[in-house]
Amino acid sequence: MEQELSKKERRELRRQERQQVVQSETRKKKFRIWIIWGAVILVIAAVGYFAYKYVSKVSNIPDIGEVFPIEGSNHIAEGTKVNYKTNPPSSGDHYGTPANWGIYDHEIPDEAVVHNLEHGGIWISYRPDVPEATKEKLRSLAGEYSGKIILTPRAANDSPIAIVSWGRIHKMGIGPDGSFNADTIYNFISKYRNRGPENVPDSMPGKDY
Repeated sequence: MEQELSKKERRELRRQERQQVVQSETRKKKFRIWIIWGAVILVIAAVGYFAYKYVSKVSNIPDIGEVFPIEGSNHIAEGTKVNYKTNPPSSGDHYGTPANWGIYDHEIPDEAVVHNLEHGGIWISYRPDVPEATKEKLRSLAGEYSGKIILTPRAANDSPIAIVSWGRIHKMGIGPDGSFNADTIYNFISKYRNRGPENVPDSMPGKDY
């Protein structure tokens, strides 16, 4: 028959058991910490990799369009007309509130959209007389973006399609069937979106004009 443990021995045994539990929990905690840090490092590495790939892709896109001198950036009262030096305008004085991002079936004052350009937006405009197929394709393209894109008709355009960022314009023609080079617009957006002097969040509200 085994000899009964003394009180001292039982206390020592319980102490050892508690110590083993603490050591086991400590090892588990350290393991969990290493797992978390490993996951964080992997996420950072993945973000860095994709950021590098994106920057490399954008940097490999050749410049598109023509650069124009900045005409100013003061706020003016709504209803005030500005005599811009480019068609469409690509910079200059503008209304204090930009237009909401999105697709419009009516013209918006130039003075409103110039504020969108200042916020790093891309303005795609087309003459109202382009074929419906052109309009539909432009609407589909613009609809792929959740912000920083504004599409409007504009009768004053001297080309069927114009894409504009702050200080830069690229004018495009269309084919007999209303077709156009969509890749040019995609590349323009990739290269010049969020390149305005005031880079604000996509969700920043504007106004419906």
